[in-house]
Amino acid sequence: MHDDAAGRLPGTVEKIIKPIRGEAEKVQIAIQGGADPNQKIRIANILVDARGEAVSLKTGAVVQIIVKPKPKDPIE
Repeated sequence: MHDDAAGRLPGTVEKIIKPIRGEAEKVQIAIQGGADPNQKIRIANILVDARGEAVSLKTGAVVQIIVKPKPKDPIE
């Protein structure tokens, strides 16, 4: 796999998950176009916009999921 390999899938924020015991608020995103029509991911709802200001996703927001491979550690 190439280091610059990536995939993009459209998604929609389905719900906001309230924080539990000091954890960050999370969002559940339904991914369209994947192999599994019920595929969902959950991420922390702690995001930063292009200006460096804190933002958060809202229910119904349309998002692009970008999947990249983890970079390999350099060989010493």
